Amino acid sequence: MVDGEADATQHTNQLSDLTLPILDKVNILLNYNKFVELEEVKPDNRENQNDHISFKVTRVGYELCFHCLQNQNLPPETLTMPVSEMVKRLKPNYTDIFLDMAWSGRRERVFIKVNPNTTEARQFVDLCTGQRGSSFLNTQLTRVWNKGKAGECVIGGNYDSGVNRMLSSDGYCVEGRVMFMSHTDMSGEFIISTNDNSPMLGNNIGFVLDGLEVLKEAAQLSDITQVTVVDCGVKVFA
Repeated sequence: MVDGEADATQHTNQLSDLTLPILDKVNILLNYNKFVELEEVKPDNRENQNDHISFKVTRVGYELCFHCLQNQNLPPETLTMPVSEMVKRLKPNYTDIFLDMAWSGRRERVFIKVNPNTTEARQFVDLCTGQRGSSFLNTQLTRVWNKGKAGECVIGGNYDSGVNRMLSSDGYCVEGRVMFMSHTDMSGEFIISTNDNSPMLGNNIGFVLDGLEVLKEAAQLSDITQVTVVDCGVKVFA
C-alpha cells in the first residue's frame, strides 16, 4: 500500500472511531484539506429546504475558526455536524471574535476578546456568528469619531443601514476598547477606540487582541465606508 493510501485508510479509521472527540475529527479532515461545515438545523418554514445554513470551519495554528452562518451549497465530501458543537467550545467567560476587513484590494483580520456576560456582548457575538439571522457580514465601517485627534474611534456594523446619530455617555477608555450600542438610535453598531481618551460611546464589551493597527489605518482613509466586513465569526481552541 502506498503512503497516500495508507494515510487515507488511517484517517478513515479515525473518523469512524466513536470515542474520538468530534473536533479531533475536524482537525483530521483539515489536515487533508477537506471541507468541514457545522450545519444548523433548518426551520420547517424555510422556502428552500435544499439550502444549507452552515458555518465554514478553518484552522489558524492550533485553533479553529467558525465563520459566520450562511446559506451555501456544500461540496459533496463535506462533513457536517450540529452547530451545538461550536457552542460547546465557547469559553464561558471570554469569547474570541474575528472580523475580516477589506478595502482597496487588501484584506486584514482583527481579533477581539469579548466578555459575553452582558446582553450587549451576547448580541455582538450573535451578530458575528449570524446565529440570530442578522450579522455583520458584508457591512461597512460607517464613520470615524474625532478623526486624527485624541479619542478617535471607528464605528461599524450598521447592518440595518439606518441613519444613526452619535450618543455619548460618561467616562473615557483607552485605545483598543470595543463598545456596542443597544436600545438607542445606534442599536447594533460596534465602536472600537483607536486612540486613548475615547468617550464611552456604548457599553464596554471587550478589547482588540490583534489588529488594532489595521483599524488605525482604516480610520485615516478619506472614505471609511470603503472598508467592508467580508468575514466574521468566532475562534476556539481545538
